[in-house]
Amino acid sequence: MEIDQLSGSRPKENRDSGHRVSPLLSWLLLFGLVLALVSFFFDDACWAWIREHQQKGLLVLAGLLSRYGDWPELTLAGLFGLALAWWAKRRRLVKVLLCMLLASTVAGAVVNTVRLTTGRTRPNAVHTPQGWFGLRRDGEWLLFKNNYHAFPSGHSASAFAFFGVLAFAYRRLGWCFLGPAVAIGWSRIYLGAHHLSDVLVGMIAGMVFAYYVWIRAGPWIEQKLP
Repeated sequence: MEIDQLSGSRPKENRDSGHRVSPLLSWLLLFGLVLALVSFFFDDACWAWIREHQQKGLLVLAGLLSRYGDWPELTLAGLFGLALAWWAKRRRLVKVLLCMLLASTVAGAVVNTVRLTTGRTRPNAVHTPQGWFGLRRDGEWLLFKNNYHAFPSGHSASAFAFFGVLAFAYRRLGWCFLGPAVAIGWSRIYLGAHHLSDVLVGMIAGMVFAYYVWIRAGPWIEQKLP
């Protein structure tokens, strides 16, 4: 114990406890999973209601959110913030931004890989039958057919992984930063690019990646920073 105090390191039990999932987070994850499963039963009703109540102004807003809320744009914003934080010598902020970039990239890569293989039809694909077709339909490969890439939402996964790191890094105030991610997810549903369940599953995936990048990669990144 004296060695720990002299070295400034935390006792082992404290270090290990930082990697355990809190009961609250476990319940939130369980609630999210149940919500995502239930949402499959409301996909058609949700899209039917949106289609009947779409407004031009909201469509423009959704288009902007969708355009600038994708992984490349989030990455550019993160890199710009990282450059400023590095220049200002804000060590903790550098760590947070690096975790945000890493979580968003990993989440986007994994979810988009899955999305290319599920073959779920997008809601706005009016001339394409709705369903789950996997990699092939009627003898045709669907890997590069965008109309069949609905599940899960890559936008949502990247956005929630990106902003989710802020939620875990700053706890109470950090959850306010999930607002942009929620707006991006809403835009994908409103445009008919994704079903409600696509976005909710992408949200859960993004938050899981955000959490594990923060608690696993975060300490390693902090050690490597000058």
